[in-house]
Amino acid sequence: MQHFTRRLLVPALIVSAITASATAAGAFVGQPKPAVSAEGERTPQGARLTIKGKNWPAGARIKLTGTRAPGANGTQDFGMADVTDKGEFNFRKTVQCSTNRMDDAENNPVTITAADSATGVKATARIDGAPWVCQ
Repeated sequence: MQHFTRRLLVPALIVSAITASATAAGAFVGQPKPAVSAEGERTPQGARLTIKGKNWPAGARIKLTGTRAPGANGTQDFGMADVTDKGEFNFRKTVQCSTNRMDDAENNPVTITAADSATGVKATARIDGAPWVCQ
């Protein structure tokens, strides 16, 4: 009888271990991906940007960059954002305008990239180029 009990117990333990492993792995798979959103406003001082992130690791440092603004020569480095305990950041910055032509702005959207400096995880958002038009 004892031999029969062992035969039933061992497979049950193996199934339990596999189920626990799959559940733990599923917890990571089901996590929302880090995301970023961006808005720009045209002001006399330049492009006023608001960049927000969610679902980032708490305490992470996020590097914020942008593709070439309309009429500019190169990419843009906006700086670093600190993620809160809730996995969010809210970053505001005003950058110089880069063109006097609305045509440039309409044809050249800017892609904002948020990258976790520790893990390299990235998220992007696009905004139109209008905020970079000088007033």
